[in-house]
Amino acid sequence: MFKGILPPIPTPFKEDEVAYDKLAENLTKLNRTKLAGYVILGTNSEPVHLTEQEKLRVIETARKVVPKEKVLLVGTGLESTQGTIELTNKAAELGADGVLVVSPSFYKNVLTKSEILYKHYMTIADKAKTKVLLYNIPQCTGINLEADLVARLAQHPNIVGIKDSSGNIAQLSDIIRMAPAHFSTFTGSALVLLPALCVGAAGGIVAVANVAPDEMVRIQELYQQGDLKGARQQQFRMMPLAKGVTVKYGIGGLKAAMDLVGYYGGKPRSPLPAPNQEEIEDLKKMLREVELI
Repeated sequence: MFKGILPPIPTPFKEDEVAYDKLAENLTKLNRTKLAGYVILGTNSEPVHLTEQEKLRVIETARKVVPKEKVLLVGTGLESTQGTIELTNKAAELGADGVLVVSPSFYKNVLTKSEILYKHYMTIADKAKTKVLLYNIPQCTGINLEADLVARLAQHPNIVGIKDSSGNIAQLSDIIRMAPAHFSTFTGSALVLLPALCVGAAGGIVAVANVAPDEMVRIQELYQQGDLKGARQQQFRMMPLAKGVTVKYGIGGLKAAMDLVGYYGGKPRSPLPAPNQEEIEDLKKMLREVELI
């Protein structure tokens, strides 16, 4: 069963080229923290901006520096079922411990039908050479993986979890209630990490953990120790920064915050914007408030 706090790792660029050396450096630094593992080629990795060859080299680079005791999950969801299967199995061959499969969304007027999504995911799971986790991020895809659909898919022995970035605690609770006990339900929103843990989530796949890894792990540690007051205080303490590097300033803000705390962030790949100086000053203020700079 997958569990714990995992950051979705941004893909670093130098002058619009993937900086594989900086990716390795970031992961090597993060290896010293209490993170349970990493997600590469997730939303914050800008996978839609990468070629397949770049994706494969990102996986190779990560696998070389991520120790076996830390989980390495790889985002492999593409628009077609067959394309997803092919990338999933290439990721498996390169050492992925599991894959995170976002729902296809370009033809969303058709794909909102649960039976089509059910067939898509079941076919992938049947042919995948590694474990499959579903990825629900309706704010990007326009498609919501409903709890009853997730519960049906969770019966497949190769579908072992979900990252639910909807922020909908009621839906996440339903997934946990209806899915098998071994199914790992992660929240993708740091803003509801503690509420998610309280209803039985396995952990969080959260962007702010790239900037504040041990601080986010601490929320889960305090919860597991039964210190709800301490966990709540830590949750509230981290929320402004979590908002800043996701909702407020997006991937550009996340990368700028990484630069400010000693990792390599750099700029997003065009056309995504980098924050301006005023926005960077705002990020600095948030980081000072949690004593990260």
